[in-house]
Amino acid sequence: MAAKDPLHAHVDAIMAEHKLDVLLLTGNTPENPNFWYLVKGQKLEAATLVYKRGGKQLLIAGDMERDCAAMTGLPWIARSSTPAMKIGMKAKKPGDYQLDWLCWVLKKVRAKGRVGLYGSGGIESQMSWLPRAKRAFKQIGCELVVEKMPVLNAARDIKTEDEIERIRFAGIGTKAAFDAIRRTIGACHARGRMLYTRKGEALTIGALKSVADVAMAGHGLANVHGSIVAQGEEGGVPHNAGTNTRTVKVGLPIVCDIFPKDTASGYFFDMTRTFVPGKATRAQLKAYEDVRQATVLGYEGYEPKLHFKELHDRVARFLADKGYETLTTHPGTQVGFCHGLGHGLGLEVHEGPTLRSGELMPGMVITIEPGVYYPEKKLGIRIEDVAVVRDGYLENLTNYPTVLEVPLKGKAKK
Repeated sequence: MAAKDPLHAHVDAIMAEHKLDVLLLTGNTPENPNFWYLVKGQKLEAATLVYKRGGKQLLIAGDMERDCAAMTGLPWIARSSTPAMKIGMKAKKPGDYQLDWLCWVLKKVRAKGRVGLYGSGGIESQMSWLPRAKRAFKQIGCELVVEKMPVLNAARDIKTEDEIERIRFAGIGTKAAFDAIRRTIGACHARGRMLYTRKGEALTIGALKSVADVAMAGHGLANVHGSIVAQGEEGGVPHNAGTNTRTVKVGLPIVCDIFPKDTASGYFFDMTRTFVPGKATRAQLKAYEDVRQATVLGYEGYEPKLHFKELHDRVARFLADKGYETLTTHPGTQVGFCHGLGHGLGLEVHEGPTLRSGELMPGMVITIEPGVYYPEKKLGIRIEDVAVVRDGYLENLTNYPTVLEVPLKGKAKK
């Protein structure tokens, strides 16, 4: 008997922990990270999957997607071989077709017990539909469970080695984007406070975003959520994306936060570096060194069974001792270290674990991203790495230099 796939074995274990017998998923897989996760990144439209813990699974997909369905490794049948069309023709009220179809699928595999429902249209949380669904499921021996913590969200918190390698791969193209930004800045020359390209054109924030996008596209990455390239007072607000038409100035920090998606696997990377074109001031260098040391502490401060919030607190105390406001010393602050240390990363840029999740477990992928922000001083500094929780340490998946200054080597074209 073939060994069970590691990802599906992991899902089975989490289902058992949550006392769930069946997962029922429906919709378009790219729109539902949980569905995408179980079909291992295969693009399917209007698909349905019934997943019995430790038992039979059945994927139902369109005929034109038969190759993608086969690549999931799951048992599957074509939708044309089911009574889906007949069920649709009988529907009289909104929601009837969906409900009758899901009941047919559950009966097809003789599913019983507690069922968790996942729909790309959010059907599992539609209040007007849920009571009907609960009654219908009960008639076929199933209990529809409205999960407080969805099983698949919990399963996705801990990555398999294959998932970790997909995230690591996305990091290669992301680092290429930072190389492109550094090269573009370094190839410019200064006239007064302004940066100019060799062609004599003023360098803009939008141009830096564009060279990053081109570099990522060459590695199969898509910038689906935009990116942050923000200088001066804009960089002093953590999620300010930066004004594209703004011209780049010498001597002001640029916060570059890039979080693309690998279009093949669906996994994200997330990385931040801060650059100063030309020479940095003493104050900028001090702030950068403090944040760099805080990043190192984010790794060195980890120990087994530590909670994510406890790791955050250790870094926050370090920055508070350096004289920066934190959310502990100054509740509600919008300056200093005014956000969490990091977040989970995977099929979404922000997913579990969160700072409130509890203990950091081996296989979790998180970001370590301390920063300090003072928009009135035109100062924003952030460093962000992606790390995997291992048995006793954090593995850095980013491994990219932390150097603030970008020397200007460019010359005007004669």
